[in-house]
Amino acid sequence: MQSLPHDGVAAPSIFRRVGVFMAPMVILGLAIPAVVYMIIMQSLGWSSPVLGAQGWLISHASAGRTVILYASPSTRAYFSGAGGNYENLLVPWRNYFHNRRVDFKEIDDSAQLRKQKEGVVILPSAVALSEEDRRELQAFRARGGALLATWATGTRNGNGEWESWQFLENMGVRHVGQIAPSEDIHYLILDGESPVSHTQAAGQRVLLGATAEPLLRVKGDMTAGRFMNWARILDPERKDEGAVVYSERADDTGRAAFFAFAESTWEARPTAAYALIDDTLSWLQRRPVMVRAAWPNGKLAAQVIEMDTEDGFPNAMLFADLMEAANYPATFYVLTSVGKLFPEVLARIARRFEIGFHGDVHDSFKGQPASLQAQRIQTMQAELASAISGLTGATGFRAPTEGYDATTERLIHQAGIRHHAADPNRSESRLPLVAKLDGVRPDEALIVLPRTQRDDINLYWEKLSPEQTTQALMADFDLAFQNGALAWLSVHTQNFNADGVLIQAMPGFLDHLKQRGDRLWMASAGEVADWWRERERLKLSTSYNGKRLVFDVTVSGNRPLRGASLVVMLPKKSMLPKVQSVKIEMKKPAVIRIDDYRAAIVFDELQPGNYAYQVTFTNEP
Repeated sequence: MQSLPHDGVAAPSIFRRVGVFMAPMVILGLAIPAVVYMIIMQSLGWSSPVLGAQGWLISHASAGRTVILYASPSTRAYFSGAGGNYENLLVPWRNYFHNRRVDFKEIDDSAQLRKQKEGVVILPSAVALSEEDRRELQAFRARGGALLATWATGTRNGNGEWESWQFLENMGVRHVGQIAPSEDIHYLILDGESPVSHTQAAGQRVLLGATAEPLLRVKGDMTAGRFMNWARILDPERKDEGAVVYSERADDTGRAAFFAFAESTWEARPTAAYALIDDTLSWLQRRPVMVRAAWPNGKLAAQVIEMDTEDGFPNAMLFADLMEAANYPATFYVLTSVGKLFPEVLARIARRFEIGFHGDVHDSFKGQPASLQAQRIQTMQAELASAISGLTGATGFRAPTEGYDATTERLIHQAGIRHHAADPNRSESRLPLVAKLDGVRPDEALIVLPRTQRDDINLYWEKLSPEQTTQALMADFDLAFQNGALAWLSVHTQNFNADGVLIQAMPGFLDHLKQRGDRLWMASAGEVADWWRERERLKLSTSYNGKRLVFDVTVSGNRPLRGASLVVMLPKKSMLPKVQSVKIEMKKPAVIRIDDYRAAIVFDELQPGNYAYQVTFTNEP
């Protein structure tokens, strides 16, 4: 029964006593903790969301993030006079801004830049620039603004007459020629973890369309992409050239980036170009972006050298002795029908190196019935076990003739194999990948390792001398290293005889690898595959408010993760990050300078759990 007050009237319920104040009290009860949380997190570097012009929640943008598209009147007149239409080169940018929901200004009078102290000006194939344009653009950059130019920007004056390449040279770009349309060069190959391509996989292929505007040959302070053929073979004379270059002067003037191709090359397939533009604008706007590194312990690339042991099987000992003398952890894939005939050789190799499977016989698995493939896998495992007593850890596979299909990968995984050395066709990048297999736990994933270098068979048909072969091996490696990629060299026993070209070429190549010092991870195939599974346990999230970069790292699983690495793009040249933990007693990582534009943040070991850090930047060593 409801109690009565002394005057005999029933007291109102708690809801009626609070009345109309109930809703505000509830809202305040929820809002106050949220506001306090936001204030705390903003102090740690989180950015507060605001409603953007497109109606989407976006991070707060400073004035330095202003993006300006300069539709040069002189260039418009030049194209019109030549029977072209400058709109065809402007529209791809407008489409990009619309697709990415980027706020931008479009101007056609360079005098409007006088009011602009920061931001990025895009010069889309702005071939003709007047003297006033050049002065205003140079002054804008001197004030700290950034420039992104494409193709032959600034090579003609305001009247459309030939000027020179001086404007681009002032941006750190040196023109050395152009690529003839008859050359089989239709791909842009991008570096991974680069300031202007940090979301791109190392060695990513981007197909470019054929257009009337030729691809330019240029050199720059820093390179993030190159023009190449599908096989990623670079002519020696073009090894120092770039298709995407960038620079920042030591005098703290604005940054500059240049694409040596016109907008018409990517208009039909814009997705990859949009991602490259995203990354480039981010760097030009001095955002200190952080990404999860491809390789552990601050390494910039990985090199695997493996041998397919088949005909000429005893030559495997020559290769093993060379690798052991160089202290190199090579991998041997055994064709078991041949290997079982040489049990002593196999046993000696297995004591020192990783052993994997190269099939039972040298026939492709591709297209064979699943039952036959399964029988062949069972046979190769039985033959290797009979040849090497007590062998454990043979969990790698390399299909003979690089011939396999989805059935092959499913069956080798069921048989306990955990990495597959595949052909260059398997991936558009030069990084390992996780095979798509239903119902497979991440820690049991099949890792696919694509071959990324010319093998000895490719080089044989080029009829090279030992010295030329060494140079070719070095060139392939150098490109993979610059990409930040997996460098994978495959050799065959039949081509590794005592007086052959390859055995004479290898020592010089191995010496070249050692010159990379601690920047290169020289690993076995199994080690790379194991790392790639471990890397999947590392998750990264970041936030930046213009002052601090806050990053959160989560390690899943139930065992420590060793060697986890992150790469951060510096907001100012040579300005190294200072990392502090948000929580007390958190593991402090090491900071390693990569170059003037990047640094690695390396953890020796992280226990499973969540970790939060904030990053500030300093010029101190």
